[in-house]
Parts: sequence; structure tokens; C-alpha cells
Amino acid sequence: MVALVAISVGTPTVSASTPPDPTVPESPTSIPVTPDTVNDFLDLERDLTTCISSNPLPGCGREPTSPGDRGGWQQLLLFGIMLGGMAIIFVRVYFSVRSRDRRRA
Repeated sequence: MVALVAISVGTPTVSASTPPDPTVPESPTSIPVTPDTVNDFLDLERDLTTCISSNPLPGCGREPTSPGDRGGWQQLLLFGIMLGGMAIIFVRVYFSVRSRDRRRA
């Protein structure tokens, strides 16, 4: 602890800053806008404004292109594993309660 205080007190603080850039930044209106409306990331069959919701309509998504995408085989496998795990837990609880009730009777 003493060494840490000695090191922090003994080191000089250095502060340097560069002067601000005197040039005026570009205004947003001077940036050219392309009229391209195709988006490679959202290959939608519908207008984008109708797809923004918590429950998107059919045709608002895209087909899975890799195994980790929504609806890919990895996601479906994970869903199956989770259902299997919940089934195992349910069966264990059911038989534990059943055997407990038999011992009481």
C-alpha cells in the first residue's frame, strides 16, 4: 500500500492536448445520397415500415443462410434440447411427488 502511494505521488502527471481542427465539418446535406433502396441485410418482401413491430408480419424476415441464423438448424436443435430438458425435469418431479405421496399413505 505504501509503495503504491509512493509511486502515485512520485510520478508526474502529463496532460497534452492537440489543438482543435479549424476546418468546418461537412454539413449533412452535402453528403451525397444514393437512391438505391436495396438492402442486402434486410431482404424483405414487404415495406420496412410495416415490418417494425414486436410481432412482425409474414414476409418480413429472410431465409436463414447460415446454421446460426433465426430458423436455422442450430436454433431448432437448441429448442429441441430445451424441450427435452424440461420434459426430464417434469418427469422427475412427477415421480418424486408420486413416491412421496405413496409413502405418506
